[in-house]
Amino acid sequence: MTEKTLNEAIEERLKMIPPIVKAIQAGGEEAYLRDLQTLLRKNLASLLTLYERDPGLDAATTDLYAAAAAVVRDVAIASQPYARKRRLLKEAQGRFEERIALARPRERRPTASWRQSELFLAA
Repeated sequence: MTEKTLNEAIEERLKMIPPIVKAIQAGGEEAYLRDLQTLLRKNLASLLTLYERDPGLDAATTDLYAAAAAVVRDVAIASQPYARKRRLLKEAQGRFEERIALARPRERRPTASWRQSELFLAA
């Protein structure tokens, strides 16, 4: 896979995140959370193995999912303060986008799919 093709594939998947996060912030249900999880775990994680391992990116990905899960969970039970959780989700999305922009391509071929098994331990 060429660098341009790789970047295009990642960009295509990254463009799918904001609409899902926006739907979650607007009171989205479990289906949106599952969409986000699928996008992060299956689609994006497989491409991210082509980048150097970055604990900051791992943490940002996990935080994004955990913040989205908190919003969805709180909508279901009408918990408060909802505005704070929406703000935390937006901040988590920003951190994720910053970390993905700083990711460095891997010099060697990936040997394991470590991200797929570790991403959602905190959520």
